[in-house]
Amino acid sequence: MNDLQIKFRKFIKQNELIRCGDHILVAVSGGVDSVALLSLLLQLGDSYRLKLQIVHLNHGLRATEADRDQHYVEKLAQLWRLPIICERVNTPAFCDEIGISEEEGARILRYKFYEELLQRTGAEAVALGHHADDQVETIVDHFIRGSGLKGLSGMELRRGKFIRPLLFATREEIETYVRDFSLDYQIDSTNLSLKYRRNQIRSQFIPYVKHNFNPGFSKVVLRTGRIMSEADQYLRHQAAAAFEQCLIISKKDKITLEINSFLSYFTVIQKYVIYHVLEKIGVHSTELNTATLDRILELIRRKKPGKKIRFKSGRQVLIDRDAVVFFCRQPAEFMFDVEPGGTYYLPGSSNQLTIDKLKTSDVSSLFTEDSKVEYVDFDQVQGQLKLRNWRPGERFYPLNMKGKKKVADFLTDLKVPLHERTEIPVLICERGIVWVVGYRIDDRFKIEKHTENVLRLKLIEGTVE
Repeated sequence: MNDLQIKFRKFIKQNELIRCGDHILVAVSGGVDSVALLSLLLQLGDSYRLKLQIVHLNHGLRATEADRDQHYVEKLAQLWRLPIICERVNTPAFCDEIGISEEEGARILRYKFYEELLQRTGAEAVALGHHADDQVETIVDHFIRGSGLKGLSGMELRRGKFIRPLLFATREEIETYVRDFSLDYQIDSTNLSLKYRRNQIRSQFIPYVKHNFNPGFSKVVLRTGRIMSEADQYLRHQAAAAFEQCLIISKKDKITLEINSFLSYFTVIQKYVIYHVLEKIGVHSTELNTATLDRILELIRRKKPGKKIRFKSGRQVLIDRDAVVFFCRQPAEFMFDVEPGGTYYLPGSSNQLTIDKLKTSDVSSLFTEDSKVEYVDFDQVQGQLKLRNWRPGERFYPLNMKGKKKVADFLTDLKVPLHERTEIPVLICERGIVWVVGYRIDDRFKIEKHTENVLRLKLIEGTVE
């Protein structure tokens, strides 16, 4: 048995990367690394009874060369009698649309492809061909960019359903294995182009450091990466506990943390908590950097309500009175017609509004202390009833108060948290606001002695996890 095969089996077993009977999607580009990985997994398949399936994404780059690679991988699947899924994407168009580099765009589309296939096939894992030299380049790249501990830890051996079974092996070991077994593979010409930052690090920076400073530079970087990874794992564990202690509420669309509790932790834990939350709300990895964490941390420390930071994706961080709120998305604008006798879900929540038309004689009591239930004079309503967001500067006549008041000021007086205000709808007609839903009706629609027809308005609160 080849030396790399022995190390490969040992590495798989020690790290419990694969279990017997697993369905593994093998990402095969056609290059030497992925071809070697596929070959090693095939030889492992007999003892592990693996179900292997090749997956290949044509990024629409490198013109005919990309088509050549796809054709080669399809032939390889046929030769080794393995099922294959190939797809093609337009990477340049995708990158132009969102304003990122081709390297980053290709990576995003690749992982999106893999994640969709995991869902479609029900496979246990996607095996990627990254090796030790890739890890060195990744850590060096992250260091140059000014990354924190997480970046300096390099690529994870396992991240969710993505595994890297070759992360122990050097490029030289892989190339020796391929030669020993006379395996054919394709050469990506872009790996030789110095217009890509990664190639500059591989062919210029690392050789220069090895030649002029330390021949064992790669081993030093890998050792440093392992130390950083151990520290990172510990801090992530501490941050997870801190997150639970600071958490006020967690919903699908937002996460709210108590500021003073958050600020009681060491700075490094605070940053890890922020990173943890930004990941949860889906902030893209390109924006998860030290500069971003510092900006948010400064925002929190200043504690100025209403101050916010927005991300390109629409996610945002807002400072409230005693809380910091992380929004997955901006509250949606909405407006729709409603009718008596109907039940309506409020957008962005599981709350419902019911509207019933009644005679005053049919209602035992027209007054309630429950702010979620109100009765209004239907005969004062003009035109179509609508439900929508309240708007900045909008005013109404709050019941039991003199004159007009801005909705914003009314909610401020009630000390309604900033992050909750955007979720409060208003019921309106042609005369204006009828009800700030769940809070106060407009005085013009209150029940009088002569009122004959009433609308019973009821807010039924649901639970959003």
